[in-house]
Amino acid sequence: MSSYSRTLRANPRTMGVREAIRILPWPVTILVIALAMPTETSIHAGSLRLSPYRIILIFTLIPSLVRLFSNRAGAPHMVDYLMIGHCAWVQLAFVINEGAGQGLESGGIYIVESLGAYLVGRCWVRSRKEFEAFCRVVFYMVVAMLLFTIPESLTGYHFIREAFRTVLGGAGLPYIEPRLGLARAFGSFDHPILYGTFCATTLAATYYVVCAARVGVKQLFTMSAVGLATFLSLSSGAFVAMGIQMLLVGWDRFTRGIANRWMILGGLFATAWILLSFLSNRSPIKVFISYMTFSAHSAYNRILIWQFGTREVERHPFFGIGFADWQRPDWMHSSSMDNFWLVTAVRYGLPALILLLAVIFVTMRRLGKIRNADESLRRYRAAWIICILGIGIAGITVHFWNSLFGLFMFLLGTGVWMMNAPSSARHLSRR
Repeated sequence: MSSYSRTLRANPRTMGVREAIRILPWPVTILVIALAMPTETSIHAGSLRLSPYRIILIFTLIPSLVRLFSNRAGAPHMVDYLMIGHCAWVQLAFVINEGAGQGLESGGIYIVESLGAYLVGRCWVRSRKEFEAFCRVVFYMVVAMLLFTIPESLTGYHFIREAFRTVLGGAGLPYIEPRLGLARAFGSFDHPILYGTFCATTLAATYYVVCAARVGVKQLFTMSAVGLATFLSLSSGAFVAMGIQMLLVGWDRFTRGIANRWMILGGLFATAWILLSFLSNRSPIKVFISYMTFSAHSAYNRILIWQFGTREVERHPFFGIGFADWQRPDWMHSSSMDNFWLVTAVRYGLPALILLLAVIFVTMRRLGKIRNADESLRRYRAAWIICILGIGIAGITVHFWNSLFGLFMFLLGTGVWMMNAPSSARHLSRR
């Protein structure tokens, strides 16, 4: 290893916010900022609501596709075709369920939000520096928003949303019951659960990238900012996303040097699942849902959603029901379905769900097969995998909509570059 490499590992230089913004390609920078813009900044074109991030994705979709298929972002991978297949199936499901006119409009917006966001991450985050810069920019955004969400939680006044509503107009925010004597912070998002999940997704990246997988006073203070921001949402789904990441980070840290440690963890999880299946009178998924909520009422409601939602999937397994109302008892007045994966299957059919899950599985499998990865690439790989696992498992109790959905799709694309990342020696020699 060269002296430069040893120095870089021993004394990693902190990348400031200005440098991070300078390094990030412009489509990534403006998309990340737009994803944090409140709904009040949207404009309406007929029946379409065009939020800032949707407008950006409309203009970046074609350039991103050209960049992908001209090999300027590396040769297309299987995961790219899986994502395109997922979006194509959703478009077909919309046309079948809603007719050609409305179906093409609904499917088109879905393609913009999903494939468009994925391609920005896939085509414009292509190196170690760009990935680090992205992680740091998002962390700085979480910290900056704390300046508003701390007083928001203490006073109940939604500073960011109300400021934009005063200037641009818009409907008032819904009243949400306080928890633990605190108001639930919205930040700039449509619901506290979206704000909390957004903040929680940065935990693994903060540990592995911003803190370089070190634990000291400065690093603990840095990570506590993410924990505080997530806590202010007082949302169980956000806590699940953060808790899963903490468990995986802890396992990674304390089992280092143990052979096949991730297979051991998978075996432990499978054993727990089997034991729950035999020892409980409920399915493991219902046990998980019941314990990952703040109240018995919320747990009961989520179990009912799972029960009647899966029946809807059984009735319409291939193309789903689109935006039609799903069948449930009359006394279940709310049509809200707090389960991203179940919503995907209900609306667009099981093939759409399987293709989306395949995007995650294939990417993780290929990243896991990387051999001779250097220290920084191992950290970045762990950051991406643990982040996706955290938000993915949280999706069992949370539905991703609006900007959080765009963020999730964007995150899926930001890990693909690592499949063909150069080794440390080749990376340094090129520099």
